[in-house]
Amino acid sequence: MFGHALAVGQTNDEEGVMFMLKKSVLIGMIGLLPVIAACSGGTGKSPQNEGAAPADVPPQKKDPVTLYFYNVGSNFNAEGYFEEKFGKYIKEKFPHVTPVLIPTTSGSLDKLIATNQQIDVIFGSVGLAYNSVYLNNMQYDIEPLVKKYKTDLNRFEPQTLEMIRQMSDGKLYALPFDNQAAVIYYNKNLFDKFGVPYPKDGATWDQLYDMSVKLTRNEGGVQYYGLTLSPTHYFLRNQLSLNLVDPKTQQLSLQTDSVKSLMNNIARFYQIPGFNPDKTKMDSLVKMFFQDQVSAMWTPISGLHVEKDLAPLNWDIITYPTLNGVGAQPYPTFMFLNVGSKFKDEAYQVMDYLSTEEFLTEKAKAATFIPALSSSNIPKVFGQDAPLYKGRNISAIPLKNMAKPSPQSKYYSTATTQLGINALRGILYEGKDMNTALRDAEEAVKKTIEADKNK
Repeated sequence: MFGHALAVGQTNDEEGVMFMLKKSVLIGMIGLLPVIAACSGGTGKSPQNEGAAPADVPPQKKDPVTLYFYNVGSNFNAEGYFEEKFGKYIKEKFPHVTPVLIPTTSGSLDKLIATNQQIDVIFGSVGLAYNSVYLNNMQYDIEPLVKKYKTDLNRFEPQTLEMIRQMSDGKLYALPFDNQAAVIYYNKNLFDKFGVPYPKDGATWDQLYDMSVKLTRNEGGVQYYGLTLSPTHYFLRNQLSLNLVDPKTQQLSLQTDSVKSLMNNIARFYQIPGFNPDKTKMDSLVKMFFQDQVSAMWTPISGLHVEKDLAPLNWDIITYPTLNGVGAQPYPTFMFLNVGSKFKDEAYQVMDYLSTEEFLTEKAKAATFIPALSSSNIPKVFGQDAPLYKGRNISAIPLKNMAKPSPQSKYYSTATTQLGINALRGILYEGKDMNTALRDAEEAVKKTIEADKNK
């Protein structure tokens, strides 16, 4: 590479001229040697390190920094959880960083801000971000940092990235971290008890309804039920990708035929003879499946249950039913960089690392998280190191054929909560007809929007 080769386009005559010039320069330099020797004390000796290779320059030591993390959803609160799942990996990758979790038991974001608590990185799901991060104006455009540290955004699952883009007003307020599962849990003992075949992957809403009719019965003075599910998450991840609250105009669309079809689909499971829905039951849907073990099927539509919850059950899982060929919408958790952080570069580099395949592959193997990545390898290795899923239908967990995300607005989760709680309960046991229940829900959202405008 450094040999005496002809430069591109250089002729032999040009090379001869260059040689003569170099010869003249060399003779002149030889003539200067006595002068150099005299200036150096007349010893004629070379400096001690002359000709030696320069010593390796040690990497610049980085100043220690402590970064504070907060999870709006409280998922990291268990003692030692954050250190085991995140902390030790962060310290290994960034020895100068000390990561600290602020548990939600320390207070909500607004209270922490009031006490001047340092907060650098915030984990928040799509369902909680608006009423936490955005409500407190903590969002920060990380686009310049994405470019500075050359983050490859193509590594993220496209629809999940689209969601945060929608939520960022043309900017980028967060990096996707994981996606929440949408599976149906079922209690094998209840299916065996009533002689009903186990559900299988690909079961439709109608098939689950037919099973629920067979499983909803009273035996030995105990009332049993078919499928129960989280109504708010059902609408939040609706498979019709409805624009319930237009992000630009804030136009509400809670009384459409599409909304009515979704409402009829979920309401029928609670209207099966023998269910007799009331407030107590609708507040106890999780308890009915896990503690009481009287519900044969359950889906939170917002993640996976842990071993502690599942230990008493003889259980398995199947895929979430499709509608028009698609599954549930993405339900991602994002990592937000707090606008008030004094260590934005350090915090962003940690965020960037936590959203890489390098970090998340091991988490996928342990079924700890469902990475929001487009990697083809993640589904292949998911759960292979998770004893909890040994012998169970773990292939049901990785999300497939996700529905297109609904247009995201500040009031989208407000609308889905109104539909999933107030409207549904109004229909089930408050004596409201469909039109009245949906009209009341829309009016409630409208009042929330107006109240915010008048603040």
